[in-house]
Amino acid sequence: MQKKHIVFLLILLISLPTMAQFERELVGIDYVRLGDENSKNSIKFQKYSLRLTIPKRLNDKGSLLINKFEYSKTGIDYSTGPSILKDLERFHTVSYTLGYRKPLKNNWSLMTMLTPQISSNFQSSLEWEDITLRGLLMFSKPIKPNLRLSLGVMYGATTGIPIPLPLFSMMWKPAPKWDVSIGFPRFGVGYEISPKTNIAADLFMVGDNFTLTKDLFYTDQKIDNIRIMNLGGGLNLSQKLSKYLKLKFQTGYTFYRKFEFLGGKDSVLDYNLDNDMYFKVGLSVGL
Repeated sequence: MQKKHIVFLLILLISLPTMAQFERELVGIDYVRLGDENSKNSIKFQKYSLRLTIPKRLNDKGSLLINKFEYSKTGIDYSTGPSILKDLERFHTVSYTLGYRKPLKNNWSLMTMLTPQISSNFQSSLEWEDITLRGLLMFSKPIKPNLRLSLGVMYGATTGIPIPLPLFSMMWKPAPKWDVSIGFPRFGVGYEISPKTNIAADLFMVGDNFTLTKDLFYTDQKIDNIRIMNLGGGLNLSQKLSKYLKLKFQTGYTFYRKFEFLGGKDSVLDYNLDNDMYFKVGLSVGL
């Protein structure tokens, strides 16, 4: 029971994109890898992601509308296992995010996001239950010139299954080149090495929930979903290559992994995995 409580607290410290990131990035592409050829009791992952963001200033002073489109392809390497795994190695995710930011009274601002998403192996026709929703409602206010408070709630599959989670964040800038984020959606410490180079240490999560468009069974139990959650910590490096182009690199190590086949809310098969190395590289074009 104590392990579950610890994991839940760690979930409240995981990085999540903010509206500021949506506003700055116009196009982004990422490659993520978890595990390598030397991994033993581990399921390895590769993921490619492509994002397109269209921000639009509204007539209301300070209001912003965000349209974001994203596609990702995930490859899973089980190494060994039952024969049904050959149908569970490639998954695709397509999503659209509508975001809105509006300034309120007393220096508060409102941020909302709604994301319909399909994450599946696309081996047959899609059904309504293959469409999931993610959402976010957050209020932010600068408490001091170097301190910002954010409060709200989100709904999504950050833990590998769709559940609501509270949001709390304190963004603190103790010195011109330092920034500290405490709480949820982010926990980390960053330092500006130069105007073009930033380095940070923080926690990360790689979590997904994939549906199956083709009926599959394991020991006479139907598999409806695959739940994936990886928690870890590592270092991030961000390097500006030009005025609009940025290279991002992240590496780290997991300290908690969850991978299981679900039939409804029941676990059909749960893997006990070793922790492993995590690697991510990306390019983004922004404002």
